Amino acid sequence: MTAPDAAAWANALTMYERRYSIVAVGPRRHEDWVLDAAALLRKETKDPRSWKPREFYEGDEAWSPERLVPFPPAGLGWRSRLREIARFSAAQLLVAISTNWLDVTKEPDFEDRRLDLEEKARTLLARFPPPTTQFFTNGWCGPGDPQDFYNPITGCDPFSEHDWDVGLLAVSESELGIFWSFDAT
Repeated sequence: MTAPDAAAWANALTMYERRYSIVAVGPRRHEDWVLDAAALLRKETKDPRSWKPREFYEGDEAWSPERLVPFPPAGLGWRSRLREIARFSAAQLLVAISTNWLDVTKEPDFEDRRLDLEEKARTLLARFPPPTTQFFTNGWCGPGDPQDFYNPITGCDPFSEHDWDVGLLAVSESELGIFWSFDAT
């Protein structure tokens, strides 16, 4: 798939309209990408292409404007809490975290929406081209953990102020993307 343009990116972000989700991209400036992730979460950097982010809390005064909340400040301990996954699993994860229950098996209209969601996930991932891109998540799928995120996500190591959050970090040579959904109940 070719790299998306700003309009295709904005259209693909609509897959998260049903969720408390954050999608943001920032530049890679450090050898250690965790430093770039921390800068992105503190809103010290902007999308290098000036493309639209997805921030579910825009306009909500309860959220802190100086950081991409609800994340606490990032630390170097992040790396140990993330697992690398394949591009195919990353695409499935982007679809899964767009569903109401973070679980495609509980989504009543999933089969009707599946092809559209998968196309949008591929569009988002196309911004992070192979072979240099790595994908990391804090979620897992249970026994054996086959990294098939169309199976129920059975656990996570939350990164946010919420009890449950699952996300994807996409790390390329030039950009870092954060795709995250929260159970805000």
